[in-house]
Amino acid sequence: MIKKNVPTETFTIGDLDTLRVVADPLRNQIVELLIMEPLTVKQVAERLGLAPSKLYYHIGLLEKHGIIEVAETRMVANLQEKDYRAVAHTFHIAPELLSFGTSAGRDTISSLIISTMDTTREDFLRTVQARALSIDQGKPEQLRRAVLTRETARVPESRLPEFIERLETLIKDFGAANSDDDSEPHHNYAFTIAFYPSLYFSEE
Repeated sequence: MIKKNVPTETFTIGDLDTLRVVADPLRNQIVELLIMEPLTVKQVAERLGLAPSKLYYHIGLLEKHGIIEVAETRMVANLQEKDYRAVAHTFHIAPELLSFGTSAGRDTISSLIISTMDTTREDFLRTVQARALSIDQGKPEQLRRAVLTRETARVPESRLPEFIERLETLIKDFGAANSDDDSEPHHNYAFTIAFYPSLYFSEE
């Protein structure tokens, strides 16, 4: 049996190839699962409702680009079984990859937006399907709170710092609420934020 050290707190994605690998919605979901806990390919497949054979290619790419790693290996019935985990709890993108002044930068920003939205969509739809299946299998119905909305508003520049501070506090509080304590019921929740100036092309 081989175990590796615990993952680091943050990992910076510094090249386009790695960013493109992570930007895929399915691989994004795999990484989110492996941030929470080490899992085998079979366990990841079960949580995503997919066949393990559909994940080996994606797991290989993520490992090749240093986004996930083997956390533990063991022999099971003369076969080597691996637990994978994300190499960090949080992933950041190097600022130089997000320059709107270059074609590559614009493509990167576009890929990042599409990946975030697609991952959120797939996660939300999978959640609805998984919940319906569990009820069909006899599990009791329970209230699950979800918020999905889009709002636009004309906000005075003087109030922007207030909104940014409140959002940053909420993000920090949400992350701090993450716990491995099983003494009380808890569930996984996803939190997607898009706060930006919504600009239109001027006719001037």
